[in-house]
Amino acid sequence: MVALLVAVIGALFSLASETQPVKAADGEAHARISFAPAITEISPVLYPQSIAAGDLNHDGRADLGVVGEEYGGLCTTLDPLSLAISNKWDCTQPAGDAPEQVIFADVNGDGNLDEVTTDVDLPVTVVGFGDGHGRFPKGAGLRSGACGYASWQGAVADLNGDGIPDIVVTVLGQAGNPGCLAVFMGQGNRKFAKAQTISSGGSHPYSVAIGDLNNDGIPDLVVANFGTQSNGDYGNLAVLLGNGDGTFRKPIRHVGLHDPKLVILADFNDDRNLDVAVLDNGGNAVWIALGKGDGTFLPAARFPAGYAPISVVAADLNGDGIMDLAVSNFANPKPCYVSVLVGNGDGTFQKPAHFAVGVSPAQVVAADFNGDGKPDLATINEGSTISILLNTTPSPSPRQ
Repeated sequence: MVALLVAVIGALFSLASETQPVKAADGEAHARISFAPAITEISPVLYPQSIAAGDLNHDGRADLGVVGEEYGGLCTTLDPLSLAISNKWDCTQPAGDAPEQVIFADVNGDGNLDEVTTDVDLPVTVVGFGDGHGRFPKGAGLRSGACGYASWQGAVADLNGDGIPDIVVTVLGQAGNPGCLAVFMGQGNRKFAKAQTISSGGSHPYSVAIGDLNNDGIPDLVVANFGTQSNGDYGNLAVLLGNGDGTFRKPIRHVGLHDPKLVILADFNDDRNLDVAVLDNGGNAVWIALGKGDGTFLPAARFPAGYAPISVVAADLNGDGIMDLAVSNFANPKPCYVSVLVGNGDGTFQKPAHFAVGVSPAQVVAADFNGDGKPDLATINEGSTISILLNTTPSPSPRQ
């Protein structure tokens, strides 16, 4: 079945082993960051939706997992750089009916990466427990309750300090229901408590990130609420400070960011306080709000992020000790690309450099695929391909 699907996709798109040239939009930024031309290969699923990277088999190199709404399973490869030769995928992993997002994280504390997959059709989150060899032979389905119709995006962290990872998932609402957050507290032995459903601080929560925003040693939540996009509800960013027992305080709403979808946390100005990056898809930008260290933020600053940004990841891409951003640009004209914003170390960023990938990159991840110690980039593309950008930036690049 998988072989037939690959053959059909190959006939339709004729993109196997395709490489595309690098295009840099800004000379200064490009001089500080470089990637080899993209390796673009056929995806094992039609219309892939999400990609995850991590070392599933403990060989020191990142592996890949892919899900798509048209295929109710997870496909993994333990050798992404050999896909042009072998195109070897394992598509027998559990992932629900219509998977929306897949993440790799150790949710049971055994040292092996597990998979957490959300579902666009059901309020169910699928957890597959990794065996350390690249497979997920045992799994569990976690129901998010009655606050919405679909689990959308998730994050993993130990919320109550018991040493057992917990899971938080955004649940989309419908028909007047604003949706919610579903919190699954880990109980150990591959078990999770029944979902606690809490307010997201807005309507239609899209994504959630976990981090210590007020430096009290307790994980907090930040949520991008997309809103109804009508009657003045154009979304907000909400912070839920943790109590240390898996519960959270009343949400603190930050307005002024229209259409917030994807939110991530990182320290962009090296002050040891977590900052927020939020994508503005309609405004072709990323907004950076620097954290004060007390759970609040300075007014957000806007930075161009290429046309129709849809996914963002933070990583030190040029080895200078400063966080950079990589953004996938979904609806851009050919050549399609990833935009890289090199960090200046003070919470500001240089103009984006553009690196060509496959058609309509829907998500970007950062991981070391060739074992050279540098973070590379990979995208899942709506054109039913996967692209890998190997990092060729000279390392280290000294701070200026």
